[in-house]
Amino acid sequence: MSIPLLARPHGSLRQWLLSGSLIAVLAGYGVLLLAYGWLAEFDRREAHRQVASQLLAWVEKEGAQPGHASLIGVNAWIETSAGTQPLARAMNRSHGLPPLAMMRRQQRGGVVAGPWLYQGHSYLSSTMHVGAKQSGVSLHLLQDVTLDIGRQQRNSLLLLLFAGLSTLVSGTLLRSVLKAGLRPLEDLGDRMEQIESETLGDKRLPLAPQPRELQRIAGSFNDLLDRLAVSWERQRAFVNAVSHELRTPITLVSGYAARLQRRGTNLNAAQREQLHLIEEEAGRMGRMVTDLLDIARSDSGQLTLRRNRFDVGDACLRVIDRMQPMAAGRLGLAPQAAELEHSVHAVGDPERLEQCLINLVENALKYSPATGLVQLAWEPRGDSVVLHVLDQGPGVPEEDRALLMKRFQRGRNTGDVPGSGIGLAVVDTLMQAMGGSVEIGEAPGGGADFQLVLPAAPGQELSSPAPSSPRAAQEAPS
Repeated sequence: MSIPLLARPHGSLRQWLLSGSLIAVLAGYGVLLLAYGWLAEFDRREAHRQVASQLLAWVEKEGAQPGHASLIGVNAWIETSAGTQPLARAMNRSHGLPPLAMMRRQQRGGVVAGPWLYQGHSYLSSTMHVGAKQSGVSLHLLQDVTLDIGRQQRNSLLLLLFAGLSTLVSGTLLRSVLKAGLRPLEDLGDRMEQIESETLGDKRLPLAPQPRELQRIAGSFNDLLDRLAVSWERQRAFVNAVSHELRTPITLVSGYAARLQRRGTNLNAAQREQLHLIEEEAGRMGRMVTDLLDIARSDSGQLTLRRNRFDVGDACLRVIDRMQPMAAGRLGLAPQAAELEHSVHAVGDPERLEQCLINLVENALKYSPATGLVQLAWEPRGDSVVLHVLDQGPGVPEEDRALLMKRFQRGRNTGDVPGSGIGLAVVDTLMQAMGGSVEIGEAPGGGADFQLVLPAAPGQELSSPAPSSPRAAQEAPS
């Protein structure tokens, strides 16, 4: 059965150790006070026994001589068949003594009785037989221990006060000791946080500077890194190989479907629709394979992107042209993009930016209503250029926005819309490789606003109006 305060820690280990140490110190002081009280009581009773033994030896040797002895705090009587006579008088008695009948009630044979109270004073008492028990002569001893008990209580209070002060000093010193003692554990945690998937095979925790207690943990962690590095490399190689192998058959399927549509003069409408669906799905699979390849290259550190100056407006127009067959008239420029009277240039890889925009447009078309519009816009913002993909869907809750950038994760508003959960993760990977970022906001009037942020081209000082509502004035798709 474990003590609740000393149970397994759930919060801060440092606070748990500090609290546990202080509790242990206080428990030690408590045991010390109990031991002091027991020893003081033992000494009083032992001193009483010694006085009683000395008086008994004196009586047996010299006989009963009333008033012969004067002892501090001690009174004694000899009781015979003829009556009771005093043997020793207390030198400091200034109050009435308890009657002999009361002493007999407290007494248990020859055992020391007490401390017991009478008129605010504490007493120890004992009774012993003088000579043979059959003689009927008894020695009664009464000792006033009030002052002795008072001194003990005063000393106990002083010890308790010093224990409290000592606990405060111990707590202050323990805080510094625990901080220094746990520093190696914190350093070990910091080193673990620096390890990423790309450095599994290179990063190792050093064993030499670690305390003996942490060397085993560091060694086990290094072994785990080795196993993870092997597993990660196998997974990466598998994804890379499979993605390369899938590109050829997907390209063939898409190409033959397009060729059949062009040359199939005897196809009916249903057959043409089926071939069109095959071509679209093959294209979607091809883009998914490309995304997987980008993820694999990023994980292996082989993803290289250009950093050129380009016109973001031209890139958006090219995306609109490419996506029109899929968008069916629902994709176009937002009014604020058409209002720009000059070109806006950014630094990045225009082809990869178009790939990001296509992923976002596909996503926006899926989650927008059947008649909902998807619009592209761009604007300079300080030393950056922001591209907007605005939709009229349900939007993205704020608590889901960071989750969407992780691989194979989807938001709560996806409903029954199919998806792999890698499109936005690829967009985030590509934007980071270009020195940019992805942000998610709310579109004016409702819906989601996916924003691609890139560095602005040097020497460009631009300003533009803030994005307006995609429902305000629509530009016909080109």
